[in-house]
Amino acid sequence: RQDAFVITVGTPLINDREGPDIQHITEALKSISSIFTGSELVVLRSTVSVGVTREYVIPYLSKISGVKQSNLNVAFCPERTIEGDALKELTHLPQIIGANNDEALILAEKLFLNLTPSILKVESIEAAELIKLFNNTYRDVHFSIGNYFNEIAQSFGINGLKLIESANYKYARSQIAMPGFVGGPCLEKDPHILTHNLKSSKGKDFILNARKYNESLEDSVVNWVVKVTRKLKINKVGITGLAFKGKPDTSDLRGSNGVNIFKKLNKLGFRLVLHDFIVSKDELSLIGESYSNIYEMANQLSLLVILNNNKRYSILD
Repeated sequence: RQDAFVITVGTPLINDREGPDIQHITEALKSISSIFTGSELVVLRSTVSVGVTREYVIPYLSKISGVKQSNLNVAFCPERTIEGDALKELTHLPQIIGANNDEALILAEKLFLNLTPSILKVESIEAAELIKLFNNTYRDVHFSIGNYFNEIAQSFGINGLKLIESANYKYARSQIAMPGFVGGPCLEKDPHILTHNLKSSKGKDFILNARKYNESLEDSVVNWVVKVTRKLKINKVGITGLAFKGKPDTSDLRGSNGVNIFKKLNKLGFRLVLHDFIVSKDELSLIGESYSNIYEMANQLSLLVILNNNKRYSILD
């Protein structure tokens, strides 16, 4: 007999970016409908907008079990690990727990103490839902400031990376993010999930404008490539670093700014060849012409664009 069901599925954005598509959550709930009695703890770890657990998941569980909503034990415990280092972080990061009653809170705490001694119980399910959204939206906005500061520095002919390093050096009150792409299956969507059921306001616009600014870096790269290739009178361009990030290592192409840049350049008629240190050649071949050896690819190119921060790029000859 099972004591708990833990639901951790993806929640991509619906097409108009108005909120999360919870179809995967629905399918997960359907999958336990024949064995869920209503006495087990149900833990949702997927990123959702505020209210989904209480207003959708709990009524659904009540419907399939015949148990009153008030008698169910449901907790929201956000999954906050970083891709590429998740197993380590599961045992080190504090586990946030918000529940619909005291019994569910105790059961969830007992469950997660098997992973980590660090448990943080919050006042409600909604508080736990917000924490995940706050964490990721904060990071997105934080990175957007670093990206814009870099643009400002460059407008004065100053190296933005070195300037930010100098601004942060031994100055604890300055933690300016280093510039770079901000994507992946979480950061590209969570600001939209946070704001989709909020009233229009300057604060909401601030969050969404930060997201738009991070996305605009793709067009900046595309425009740069167009400018350089015209000057060099070439049409063939190499792209390396298609995974959405380079540190820690990942082969995940979801939400990849590099993939978006490839699509935009492809529409402009460039002949593109691809490489990534972690994504397999076979997977890249589904997108376009690809190489497993970066030197073999680079030897036939006049322009190679590096699109993530994998540590191997720093040691290339």
